[in-house]
Amino acid sequence: MLAGGRAFGCIDRRGIAGGVILGGEFVGLVGIAYILLFYVVSVNILGLFFLTPAAHKEILGLGGTTMPEAYHHKGLRTELLRLGLEALEVEGVQELSLRSIAARAGVSKTAPYRHFADKDGFLGALADEGFRILCSALEEALVAPTAALAEMGRAYMAFAARRPALYRLMNSPIVCRMPEGQMPWARRSLKLLATVVAASNEGSLDGGVIDVNAAAAAWAYIHGLVLIRIDGLFPGDLDEPDWDLLASNPPRFLVPIEAHKPRSP
Repeated sequence: MLAGGRAFGCIDRRGIAGGVILGGEFVGLVGIAYILLFYVVSVNILGLFFLTPAAHKEILGLGGTTMPEAYHHKGLRTELLRLGLEALEVEGVQELSLRSIAARAGVSKTAPYRHFADKDGFLGALADEGFRILCSALEEALVAPTAALAEMGRAYMAFAARRPALYRLMNSPIVCRMPEGQMPWARRSLKLLATVVAASNEGSLDGGVIDVNAAAAAWAYIHGLVLIRIDGLFPGDLDEPDWDLLASNPPRFLVPIEAHKPRSP
């Protein structure tokens, strides 16, 4: 350092008043500035070894992913859907925002757009996740063929009563606006219902000819019951219906429905 000091303006003891004694030597102002600069640079370089990855990026101007975002990156889509399902029941569809979901996940506000094109895409994914949960509940309810339809009706009603906002989203126009192939669980759950309706006619859960009319009627029946319940449409001055009983006892006309034949002239 003393050699460096001499190179940058060291003078003798009788020199300019601006000199400062350092280690027995006179060092000029330029030399002092050099020493201080070397100290600052050394400290910063050493400090980089003790900083978090996020701090490294901040100092080096790289920006990018924060630590929480990196932590959730591999399972970010799943985490966003989980948080979205929770928020949906509290905030509703209109108030739900990807920005608020990102904040809860601890990621940047732009991170969700790596998985969802826009809010509609996110809502569509939430709806399909709802159908996945519903389909799982319906499959768990499958028992003996003769009781399968009744048990599925109870499971369907329980699901909707537990997640009313999600159920409304699953049966909203947003589902119809989703590109083909992005709602696989919606199709699977309806096909499961149609299969069980057919099985209730034939006494077996293995195979059976699907009657689309009977399936549509069964869906309309349970869907109507659900909406009357979750939207509070039943008159409050009357006794509460036994929703579980109604859900497990579809009208007899569902089994079976014959195709309409035009009358002979």
